[in-house]
Amino acid sequence: MTSEHKPVLQTLRYDSQVVMGLMQFSAPYTYQDGLVNEARLIHIFKGQSSLICAGKSLSLKAGDTLLMKADNFINRWLESPQSNAVEFVGVRLTQSLIQSIYEGSLPEKFVGTHSNLKSSESGSAAVISNHTLLTGYFTLLKQYITQPDMTDCLIALKVQELIELIMQVDGSNQITPLLSELFLSNQPKLQQVVQAHLYSPLKVEEMAFLCHMSTSTFNRKFKQVYGTSANKYLVLTRLEKAEQLINTTNKRVTDIAFECGFEELSYFSRAFKQHFNITPSELRKTRSD
Repeated sequence: MTSEHKPVLQTLRYDSQVVMGLMQFSAPYTYQDGLVNEARLIHIFKGQSSLICAGKSLSLKAGDTLLMKADNFINRWLESPQSNAVEFVGVRLTQSLIQSIYEGSLPEKFVGTHSNLKSSESGSAAVISNHTLLTGYFTLLKQYITQPDMTDCLIALKVQELIELIMQVDGSNQITPLLSELFLSNQPKLQQVVQAHLYSPLKVEEMAFLCHMSTSTFNRKFKQVYGTSANKYLVLTRLEKAEQLINTTNKRVTDIAFECGFEELSYFSRAFKQHFNITPSELRKTRSD
């Protein structure tokens, strides 16, 4: 976890459990979040990030409302030329909270309307962007969170309002299918995670986290599937993609390095020369001669 400034968190509790929170900090900031038997709804007021889950990555920006079901996530909050300030409101959903609020009469969309969908089809996260009603709701909720005397009754009403609002405005039908499986964690296949993030700057231990595995278990299973170590496979595959792009495109070497999953240009150049016996810049020069 990295950050320029320590995060500031204000929370509201319902029946002694944290249910809502206002988070403020400065990018860059990266953290891993393992949601077990719970889900999250967050609305971003400031900042931009890349949310990484087993099968995909989502680009998030101010105005987005995100639903994350029970699963493992990596969130990279990114620096920006305009401002590094990050601010978002989060609502924590658990089965006990939902059952308490609805008192046994859950909405139809919560009780299996979409149970025929596999978890891999509906995914682990979905986004609604720049919806006026959601922005208005979370703007008011942010003010509530700063008040220390919110009652359980009012908090329960605000959570129920948010759930009903989400179901009302989900015109693209991305979020609603997740509601019937909010607390069911996916068990992604190792190959699914590897192929989805082959050229992203994920480390082996981060891929293992997305697979719900320890690093040692991930490495052992990886070698069984791919016949070599995870680190060697990832580095060589990314280098081969970089070599192809240098030979077939006019993209800058720096951009190619980032596109292929290398965050440090110096490491990329060393690894490239060690594998191809030529630096990326030298290869680009021979191509242009």
